[in-house]
Amino acid sequence: MKASKQKKIKMLLKQNKFFFQIACILAFILVLSACDGRPSGVLSQNKMTKVLTEMHKTDATMSEKGMYYGIYSKKSPYYKFILDKYGITQAQFDSSLVWYTNNPLKFERIYDDVILNLTSLQNDIKKGKYHKLDSIDLTHLRNNIWYKPTHYTFTKDSARTHLNFEITTNLLYGDVYVLKFLQRIAPEDSCKKQRIIFRINYANGKVDSIYKTAYNDSLLRRYTFRFPAKRKLRIKSISGELLGSLSYKGTFNAQLDSISLFREFNAKKQDSLRRVVEKADPTPKLFQKKMNLDSLNKLNNALKKKLLHPV
Repeated sequence: MKASKQKKIKMLLKQNKFFFQIACILAFILVLSACDGRPSGVLSQNKMTKVLTEMHKTDATMSEKGMYYGIYSKKSPYYKFILDKYGITQAQFDSSLVWYTNNPLKFERIYDDVILNLTSLQNDIKKGKYHKLDSIDLTHLRNNIWYKPTHYTFTKDSARTHLNFEITTNLLYGDVYVLKFLQRIAPEDSCKKQRIIFRINYANGKVDSIYKTAYNDSLLRRYTFRFPAKRKLRIKSISGELLGSLSYKGTFNAQLDSISLFREFNAKKQDSLRRVVEKADPTPKLFQKKMNLDSLNKLNNALKKKLLHPV
């Protein structure tokens, strides 16, 4: 009897010890959450890290597709999709962002994790994890179509307000144009509201453009514009201003270097893309028919005159 009682006591002690350990762990978790000091409704660091990682991936994708410079109303559905995916509202995200901004040490730890996530993703992409190279990829070509000087230096006496360019060589719907260059503007540059503009000019007069502000603070900046030709129209030219100003009485004091303009296209799809443009924009053919009809009418009129008034 005594032995059985002792066994029961030992079992109870073990159970009590187990429950005591569980209670200690729960208490420790509660203490940690209390130390975090997050108000109710603010996202945890882990969830905030996931949401910001997704948003930066989305920004990069939109930039790649030429959407990054568009109006916010066209981009907002993509951000809303991310919030819906994690079951949070715009108000929750905004309040969480404000709270973490006011707690920079916690926000810094979040962004350290975001950078680690993006770096890991970048390494996976470089290794071909998400897109293995096949024969179709070999049809994507990249040509530098910049034939102008790749370096410009303007002194304080350079009486200009614009550095324009226009390229008309072999352009087609479906192309992606990538303009890159280095730019440094001196503080003593007297031009006002400096800007950089990149345009796609279509044959029917429509124009798509990207605009960026330039700064005269002596910092060497690298600019990259990635601009897809999305309209199913004939392209007349691509043009723009590597450096422009709203002031027409100023002088340039700037330097541009390493200018390149690449045309990225799918060589295998060139003929089919041309057919798409011709189908969507038949104006040139109609114009040619009209020209031929006008020529025929002129010829008929000349023959009539000759018959009515023979020499």
